[in-house]
Amino acid sequence: MLKIIQEDWVESHRKNRATDGHKKTFGHVWVFAGSEGKLGASILCSRAALRAGCGLVTAIIPSEGIIPLLSASPEIMYEVNEGTRVFKKLSIEANGSAIVFGPGIGVSDESAELLHYLLEHVQVPLVIDADGLTILAQHPSWYALLRENHILTPHLGELSRILGKTVDADSALEEAEKFVKHYPVQLVVKGKNSHIFTSDGNKFMNSTGNDGMATAGSGDVLSGIIASLAAQSYPCWLAASLGVYYHGLAGDLYASSYSKSSLVAGDLVEMLKQINM
Repeated sequence: MLKIIQEDWVESHRKNRATDGHKKTFGHVWVFAGSEGKLGASILCSRAALRAGCGLVTAIIPSEGIIPLLSASPEIMYEVNEGTRVFKKLSIEANGSAIVFGPGIGVSDESAELLHYLLEHVQVPLVIDADGLTILAQHPSWYALLRENHILTPHLGELSRILGKTVDADSALEEAEKFVKHYPVQLVVKGKNSHIFTSDGNKFMNSTGNDGMATAGSGDVLSGIIASLAAQSYPCWLAASLGVYYHGLAGDLYASSYSKSSLVAGDLVEMLKQINM
């Protein structure tokens, strides 16, 4: 049965923040993103995660991204991406953490090695988006490593690559439902009225969002929001469902105050401050 994600449903599933909490109470998001020419993806994703309520964000970025990142958001911590060697420096918490992998990271052997390591060795919630989805699609044998705390966020083109066949708006939903029956993931199919297919067989359709959100970086913002909610201990299916709703709501709030045509991804991050998560 298809469930519609609307305000009353969101309010019934939203948790109250701990009034005596500290930054680690609200989770730590690790963002593996950005490469030459695409550093903005990391910045947008990281800023969105912070705005969505987590306590800490660490961006794993190329060295040339340090100054742009800190200029945009000095609140964000960073480590230089040195391939799998970076894991020797990190201590990703077993609890209260979530990872985003893929926005603007580039499709390379080094990125593929990183993703494979995450799939094999890291147990915290993992949001795979953008270049991460392309890399995953290039290695279908890795699908066997997918778990319930993995969230895939493809648009139709990325979904086609994952499935190994071209899908359109009419066929995508049926194919997505088949995919989650084979692989225990949470699958967000982005588009008009984005759909979420959960590992336990539930289906959701979002009620927020508009065509102004069809702009570069919008998906990077969504990945950050979803990971932030997962780091705050929302179950992954719920983090995905709430994240899509809040992301669309940010776009609707902007459109109602300004215009759809002028919306850019950074505006979505700024509108999150108006949403009670």
